[in-house]
Amino acid sequence: MKAGAEARPEFLREEALRLLLFGGKGGVGKTTCASAAALHLARKYPARSFLLVSTDPAHSLADCLGDDYAPSPQPSPRSRGEGRVRGVENLTLRELDPQESLARFKARHEEHLRTIALRGTFLDQADVAKLLDLSVPGLDEVMALLEIVAWLKEERYACIVVDTAPAGHTLRLLGLPALMRQWVAALDTMLAKHRYMARLYRGAYHKDAVDLYLEQTAADLTNLWALLRSPERCRFVPVMLAEALSIHVTRTMLGELDRLGLPVREVVVNRLLPAQPNCPACAEWTSRQTIAIEELAQVFSKYTLWGLPLFLEEVRGKERLLAVWEHTLTLAQAKRNDGHGAMIDEPGGPGAQRSALGVQHSAVGNPAPLPTSSMKLLLFAGKGGVGKTTLACASALRLAEERSGKEILLFSIDPAHSIAACLGCEIGPQEVRVAPGLTAIELDAQAEYERLKQNYADELTGVFERVTGQAGIDLAFDREVMERMLDLAPPGLDEILALTRIVDLMDRGRYDLFVLDTAPTGHLLRFLEMPELIEKWLRTFFALFLKYREVFWLPKISQMMVELSKRVKSFRRVLIDSGQAALMAVTIPTQMAYEETRDLVAACERLGIGIPIVFVNMVTPASRCPTCSALRRADERVLGRYDAVCAGRHVALVFRQEEPRGFERLRALGRSLYGASSSSGVSQTKRSMQWNQMAIH
Repeated sequence: MKAGAEARPEFLREEALRLLLFGGKGGVGKTTCASAAALHLARKYPARSFLLVSTDPAHSLADCLGDDYAPSPQPSPRSRGEGRVRGVENLTLRELDPQESLARFKARHEEHLRTIALRGTFLDQADVAKLLDLSVPGLDEVMALLEIVAWLKEERYACIVVDTAPAGHTLRLLGLPALMRQWVAALDTMLAKHRYMARLYRGAYHKDAVDLYLEQTAADLTNLWALLRSPERCRFVPVMLAEALSIHVTRTMLGELDRLGLPVREVVVNRLLPAQPNCPACAEWTSRQTIAIEELAQVFSKYTLWGLPLFLEEVRGKERLLAVWEHTLTLAQAKRNDGHGAMIDEPGGPGAQRSALGVQHSAVGNPAPLPTSSMKLLLFAGKGGVGKTTLACASALRLAEERSGKEILLFSIDPAHSIAACLGCEIGPQEVRVAPGLTAIELDAQAEYERLKQNYADELTGVFERVTGQAGIDLAFDREVMERMLDLAPPGLDEILALTRIVDLMDRGRYDLFVLDTAPTGHLLRFLEMPELIEKWLRTFFALFLKYREVFWLPKISQMMVELSKRVKSFRRVLIDSGQAALMAVTIPTQMAYEETRDLVAACERLGIGIPIVFVNMVTPASRCPTCSALRRADERVLGRYDAVCAGRHVALVFRQEEPRGFERLRALGRSLYGASSSSGVSQTKRSMQWNQMAIH
């Protein structure tokens, strides 16, 4: 499938674009598309400079470029994760480190923020210093946005190409300009009393560096917002697969982008498989894609849909990336040229898969041991798009069958929820019974946050009414400042709210086991570090509440914080106890997924979290089909590398199969994922010993 230059997507032909963002569900090929686009533009316009930047905390740019990536020997102060592509002098690569970005931000602006806090609150120097030292969730998105703003102002690059984090966190990034305008307004409110007092006692107020800082920040955000909404200068390109879950996430994302007014004209549909009439496995795959493409043509009719083929070799390195866009065709052309429109009957059935030329094999090689009955918490984790949601749902259904009389909660902590789409039923922010012994929930972080804000506002109103009545003074300025304090909350509050909701449900004791479908690796690690972060926050705020209890005392909020502190410590104890909690790593046989899995294992070892099981998903079964054979050879080159990173852990291979959506297919997959139940002759004691030994590794 090869296209001429005239068939290239519009975003590669628009010379006026200054910002080009690639986004979508995890694992759909965003990094590949972003890297290929940046290389294409750099080669097309050799006299212009380009920047390729990753805002995903689990970066993959260097992995994608492989041996062609050259780290800068003397990186700029802007980023240590800076490099070049060998032989491409007009393209710079940057993988943002949020901690480094925060350090630079503090160096530039901490004095302004300190001054605002001292002028606008009753806090002293020591109090303000403690608050400014606190780390915040959502740091990745905030720092990425601020860095992009700075690069755009410098005008060093003709165009900035952005490889974004998976869908939920990308939407949070794109919503930041509006949120940050709220922050600026809240900070400006803090200065209102200072300005009033200056006019009252001096007769006039003259702007100083702090006022100019806020004005410049507001202007930068206004300019960025105008750029993001300009179709001539900015383009957001969704990348997706012709699969039901990918369609679900992309549809949700496009709705939110439309609400924000961000320009989207084209969608890239990646990994389209050419028809192989003599291979039942390929035929089943193309049949599913055909159905999905028909749905795409209806649901996304207002966009131009571009198809990219499934490359039989992993697209890594400069030469392969430069060739990517030579293969684009519109989906209509792809159907005419490669037979994607041919409908083929589905072969095989659940629990087993029929490979090429009629060879039968199991759906899972080396099934995993069942989690022991002492387990309270299972987290399914890994790179975006590796099948975490599918395996979490299948495992929850299998365990619900095994643990008769026990209650299991399936919980999504990914901002882009997919449990409902995977199970094929309605699930929301309240607990929903989905099967005997199994309940599911998809957290609505915004609703939880609004509830928190309302509780805070209600108690605050009572405090100021009491103080005003007793003292007979008007505290209008102070009241407005305190009311707007929660507007300064970071965008990553959903991680905190997800954790507190889980802890609350654990504390009630209604469920025997929690199965968590997590966010992709980078944001999951932030979630796993959350208990320690919250404890630091609580210590700081307790100290402030005690210090100012005569002036500003919120007994209900204080009691809530006491309870939260106890629950977070309890969650932390469970999380690092290999007898009660385990992280089930999910990966696929690609080099980029391997690198991310290795980082995940190392991070969990550092945090003391056990990983007893590694599921290598989407493995191509042995076959005589040319397409399947090529994919199998590529898989085997990576599978051998997992032996070292997974030493002492059980590795289960999950073969490619029909998309396991809906209860029956997921139940069949769940039965295949794990070995025989405890009633098969293997004693519970022996299984517990085996499980704990793997978790220790």
